[in-house]
Amino acid sequence: MKASVSKNLTAKLLYTAVFSGLLLTNTALMAEEDKVIATVNADAITESQLEIAATQSKVNYKEITPDQKKLLTEALINRQLVLSEAIKAQFDKTPDIAARVKALTDSYVAANYLATIAKEFKIDEAAMKAYYDKNVVGNTPNEFKARHILVKTEDEAKALIKEIEGGADFSALAKEKSTDTGSGSRGGDLGWFTEQDMVAPFSKKVASLKKGELSKTPVNSQFGWHVIILDDTRKTTPPEFNAVKQNIEKVLIKEQLNQYLDDLNTKATIKIK
Repeated sequence: MKASVSKNLTAKLLYTAVFSGLLLTNTALMAEEDKVIATVNADAITESQLEIAATQSKVNYKEITPDQKKLLTEALINRQLVLSEAIKAQFDKTPDIAARVKALTDSYVAANYLATIAKEFKIDEAAMKAYYDKNVVGNTPNEFKARHILVKTEDEAKALIKEIEGGADFSALAKEKSTDTGSGSRGGDLGWFTEQDMVAPFSKKVASLKKGELSKTPVNSQFGWHVIILDDTRKTTPPEFNAVKQNIEKVLIKEQLNQYLDDLNTKATIKIK
């Protein structure tokens, strides 16, 4: 029973994908001689159509099974039968359908042409390394090691600052007073973190402090009022060049594509009405 249900579900999914056959795909199409695998009246169904159908159905065409091939071929035959009837009825000429077909065709042609253009772009090692040095190494964030005491009101926080400035032990007060019981039990210690790890008002204040400095005024966030002391700072270690090289190449290709589009816009006469 389970095998039957699974097979029927697979068939349904394959048919659905093939009948939605205007999905865009990057499949390499059309050998010089496209093998005919079936005919429907005078219309041929070809191997390239089967390959597209397989891609749309999330089937690896190189590993397609006989059952999958049979199901997809049957779906293509049924689609061709319906398509022939739709064309006889001039359904393809109705304004809505014609507009949608044109939009999908235009998008497909433009997207694939742009992909072809992108393949011609050559990004050399020196350009990728320069990008890495400037944008990866150069933007490596600082990490901070800080302690805080969280309380409900500004007045409580101000009173704590006065106590600490008067010689009271920060860690002892954190254990006694902080409503953040997690860090409070550790004397307010938050461990190492970057600015992105914390809420903005807290991060901004921490980044403005010097090593060993206590915040002179309390910091308000959605959690309450913070008294902060910065214990240490350090630079984070950037990823190795080879680990991010492919991503950098994609970024630089995208930049060249954007420049290509900007150039087309500059050369064109465009009027938005």
